[in-house]
Amino acid sequence: MSNEQIGKDAAKDFRAKHHLGIGPIADIADLIEHTTGVGVAYIDVPAPGHGMTMSLGQKTLIGVGCTDHPMRLRSTLAHELGHLVLDSVNRVASSTEWEARKPEEIQADAFARHLLVPLEAVEQMSSEREGTLGLLSTLVQFFGASPAMVAIQLREAGRISTQQCQEWINAPSAKALALQFGWHKSYEQMAQQSQTSRAPQPLHSRAIEAYRWGLISPAVVARLSGERAPQQVVKRLKQQGITPQTEDLYSTEKPTDSGDQLSAEELESLLGGAD
Repeated sequence: MSNEQIGKDAAKDFRAKHHLGIGPIADIADLIEHTTGVGVAYIDVPAPGHGMTMSLGQKTLIGVGCTDHPMRLRSTLAHELGHLVLDSVNRVASSTEWEARKPEEIQADAFARHLLVPLEAVEQMSSEREGTLGLLSTLVQFFGASPAMVAIQLREAGRISTQQCQEWINAPSAKALALQFGWHKSYEQMAQQSQTSRAPQPLHSRAIEAYRWGLISPAVVARLSGERAPQQVVKRLKQQGITPQTEDLYSTEKPTDSGDQLSAEELESLLGGAD
């Protein structure tokens, strides 16, 4: 079986297992955390859009560099999910081989493409339309995928030629399509989110509880939230009744590292420190 087929079958099985149908995936980071239990962090690093599944002892984290190209970030996360699903996570945090083109990488690429842009959906949505830039834009916006990824699926569906596919792989960008076809505001919102640091949701939840216990400062919560103004975080939490307490009002014991995800200290070393 080819690497392409392995990735395609795995993506189809994953969608079926988690009842995703053939529609778009709204939040790939949330999907990863809820289906695999692996935390996802958006990290401000010198390699925007690049990602890696990192193992620290028995704990695993998917880290991806913040980027102003949201479709790239989504593709990267789907690629890393592919490594988890295909059981090809063989890289550790100290590894420098971010983009080795091994069979496992090709399989993860195929998984990501078929997960984000199911071939069946492409066939249905393009059945009565010509292979124009308008169709490309519609699919890029609908699935939140790169023009290159969508172009390959259109070629696989027999809707465009190999030559047309290659032209669209090289150009245009998702941003250019958004500007040309009137959905640039939606694109800008996606770009803002993909540029903002994000801590794994389970860790963020424990951090809020630790703040309520007075164990960590607002600055740490702000850092995990990707925000620069701790006082704004304090204000927002206070509005929802979340303030440092001297007595336990909600839980029976103080929060501790569960061992399932990276601890606050471990994530802090990855994020570069907090004030």
